[in-house]
Amino acid sequence: MGRRFTCILTVLLLVSPAVADDHIQPAPLTGIVDTLEVVSDRPEQLEIVATFATVHEIADELGRVSTVTDVIERGAGVHVRRYGGLGAYSTASIRASSPGQVEIYVDGVPMNSVSYGATNLADLPLDSLERIEVYRGGAPVEFGSPGIGGVVNLVTRSPGAGRAAAVLSAGSYETFRIDLLRSGSFGLPTGGCAATSGAATDGAARDREAALDYTVVFHHLQSEGDFEYLDRHGTPENADDDEVVARENNNFRQSDLLVRFDTGPRAGWKIEGSNDAFWKRSGVPGIENVHIKSVHYRIFRNTARISVEPPPAAGGRLSCRISGFHVTRRERFYNPDDEVGFDRSDWDDRSWNYGANLLSGFDWHAAHQSLNLFAEFRRERFIPESSNPAIGVGFTRKRTAYSLSAEDKLFLLGGRLKFVAGYRYQESADNYTGPVPFGGPPEPLTEAHRADFHGPYFGARIRLHPRVTLKANRTRFARFPSMIELFGASGFIEGNTELSPEEGTTTDVGIVLRSDPSSSGGAFLEAVLFRAERDDLIVFLQNSQRTVKAFNLESASVEGIELTARCSWEAGLSLSASYTFQDARNKGPSPTYSGKRLPYEPRHDLFVRTQWKGGTGESVWHEYHHQGEAYRDQANLVENLSPSSHVHNVGGSIYLVPGTLSLSLEVRNLTDERIVDVEGYPLPGRTLSVTLLVEAP
Repeated sequence: MGRRFTCILTVLLLVSPAVADDHIQPAPLTGIVDTLEVVSDRPEQLEIVATFATVHEIADELGRVSTVTDVIERGAGVHVRRYGGLGAYSTASIRASSPGQVEIYVDGVPMNSVSYGATNLADLPLDSLERIEVYRGGAPVEFGSPGIGGVVNLVTRSPGAGRAAAVLSAGSYETFRIDLLRSGSFGLPTGGCAATSGAATDGAARDREAALDYTVVFHHLQSEGDFEYLDRHGTPENADDDEVVARENNNFRQSDLLVRFDTGPRAGWKIEGSNDAFWKRSGVPGIENVHIKSVHYRIFRNTARISVEPPPAAGGRLSCRISGFHVTRRERFYNPDDEVGFDRSDWDDRSWNYGANLLSGFDWHAAHQSLNLFAEFRRERFIPESSNPAIGVGFTRKRTAYSLSAEDKLFLLGGRLKFVAGYRYQESADNYTGPVPFGGPPEPLTEAHRADFHGPYFGARIRLHPRVTLKANRTRFARFPSMIELFGASGFIEGNTELSPEEGTTTDVGIVLRSDPSSSGGAFLEAVLFRAERDDLIVFLQNSQRTVKAFNLESASVEGIELTARCSWEAGLSLSASYTFQDARNKGPSPTYSGKRLPYEPRHDLFVRTQWKGGTGESVWHEYHHQGEAYRDQANLVENLSPSSHVHNVGGSIYLVPGTLSLSLEVRNLTDERIVDVEGYPLPGRTLSVTLLVEAP
């Protein structure tokens, strides 16, 4: 019951609708490691589908103790929610979407849990990544289940760069990090020479000397998390009993081992794959005024993936890629002292998510078209187990999902004008009736519960001038109900098999201005107007004295502006900024909530980064992040209005040994501002970290 009680609290916070440039090749880890973020252009074949996307290069993030949430919140249109400090549960929202409406992928492998819907971004280590792609409102055809809010795709480090690095960090609250990275190539032809380094990643452009490129990354991060915060003892309007206390049971330890390989084109065939193993143990500290001391949580996750590309056919016009994946999770929850729920309970939940997909493309040159087809099969199996002998091991819950997408791109005026039209069909089938609130244990369905969705999407792009581009996009996607929404949990959440998928339509139009179209440098400005309509949103309502139940009751409307800008000068100075204004409103039938702002969604969000980098590699930088006021409830009560925040981060790097050994210093939240992303979950104030990086060519 303890674990489910915690899940219920989390779900109730997450399910209400709140919120929600294109790519260059990543630079190798050379030069001083600082915190430079590059936001650049997606390839031509992707930008027309995902009209507006942001790519965050991660090459320089080794110089700081960063997380996935730290990086993606720098981009326009993205808002994150943290349920505590470093290592705590975190989710993403795009254009005022709920976290479950944002699909998270790692190298194209879906990571969202069918059981609970959302993904904990804190369990996705940053240091094994090469870049993060954030698609706002639309997504390329190869993502079989794009979210209503958008897609976040984490891309791991490419194999074959021929580098080695070791990173050691220490910081406030006994934070410690170690990273070990090695990449290179195996196998040489008889009498050959050593394989090349960074160029080895471009197998299509040269003859390969190496038989196998590889990357191995080991990452470990831990912290006690015992920062001080203001405990108001549940009486926020009475300051007499407020006191500053240290966060308890907030420690965590996590490790990750990534192995990725790439054979390159061998006799026309290319095989690429990876295996990522992740371990984590963390305390469950409770909310601000509830001090939980013994409850803790463990997770093990292993993600395996392989992709095969046969030689192109039809004179190089027909391409094909076949991929398979397998994700294993084991999540354990311990409540040894009965601090959560009504009795002592330990849970051991196991799940498997596996599937395969096919992406095929045909370039129809005579008609100036490119045709693409994507098909995917996925299955998730979930087995709950309780230490309570009356519950024991539950039967296997299963979900099978299918996705089929067809897309046509049309190129006119020598490629200056491009159109795209696509159609996507999705279907799922479940075998789970859900727990019976009172009475015997649940049984599997004899006939599967089914749901489906299908809809079109469109896009257009016209290059008016080498420096001026107009884009537009309209998409309609869906989110299928999670198992906890459909079938309930432990009698506290009653199932509702009549739920329909949430649906959303996003329309956006924007302009892109560049000072130098042939380079990622110079000046860049993107301005986007967007509108998102979301229907049949799922909310939990009190169903009896002891239970809640999910219903398709709410609707939401979001309108806004997104601005992204960057500029660099020869003197080594660079500036990047993103700004989002959004008006997110509840459009449901309730007169109490209709027309009110969605909770936890600020109207204004501004991020500005300034950096100076010297000729010998030294650098200093400053970041400013402002979030406007946001309500913590659907009724928009004045007493539940969170104030705006102003966070300053500063840092710098120097070489101790040129080209080999560098030292970085970072201070986050320089002014020690006390912030709460989610009611009851305080965030740390000022923190300091020092990082030592050793690089070997």
